[in-house]
Amino acid sequence: MKSNLSTNLKSLSHHAYYLIGSDLVRAAITEELTKNHKIKTHGNPDFSELKYTTFTIDDARALKASAETMPTAANAKKIFVIQLDNITSEAQNALLKLLEEPAEYVHFFFIVAAAHLLLPTVKSRMSFIGGDNGDQKNSADNTDAKDFIKMPIAKRLLFIKDLVDDISDEKRPKQDAIDLLNAVQLQIYSDGSAKTDIKKLEVIEKARSYMNDRAPSIKMLLEFVALNN
Repeated sequence: MKSNLSTNLKSLSHHAYYLIGSDLVRAAITEELTKNHKIKTHGNPDFSELKYTTFTIDDARALKASAETMPTAANAKKIFVIQLDNITSEAQNALLKLLEEPAEYVHFFFIVAAAHLLLPTVKSRMSFIGGDNGDQKNSADNTDAKDFIKMPIAKRLLFIKDLVDDISDEKRPKQDAIDLLNAVQLQIYSDGSAKTDIKKLEVIEKARSYMNDRAPSIKMLLEFVALNN
């Protein structure tokens, strides 16, 4: 990861980047910016390191307002390192113009748990930093989503039961359930049917929002999606 960061961030030629990972990746970005770009990451009002469980449209609006504020020092850069476990489609749509027409002094680094969390339109406006692993994971998730969408209802419910049982037995993390929802959503966009499948997307968005409750019924939420997609 460090070698990829050094190569891709040699000149900070892009205004928006996305990476796959979590805390370690966020720490690596901060270290890279400090060592090779001499950016002060402590006590610097022009440097923001943010972490979200779910990045919402309100968070997108707040980010836009902060990014549009001039740096405190002349010729300084405004840096946003943003780690998120999930992000709503409304938030992503709100970010599109900001990512497409950023101020020349702004640089964004979005760290996501999986590439398919981001809509294709959002990813197209950012530069990806990473190796083949992130793309391979995204491809595998999309394969699961394609299979899930094609399954008859009865088979979908069995698939969900096996997944939930594995999560209950701690053989798989809860994130796998969220990943499935994200991948199904992305598959709908990839199929070009998003405009005619608005209700399906709304069902996915609603289920995913409840996934972050303190004690969600993962089985009920996934079955809700299975019966309405």
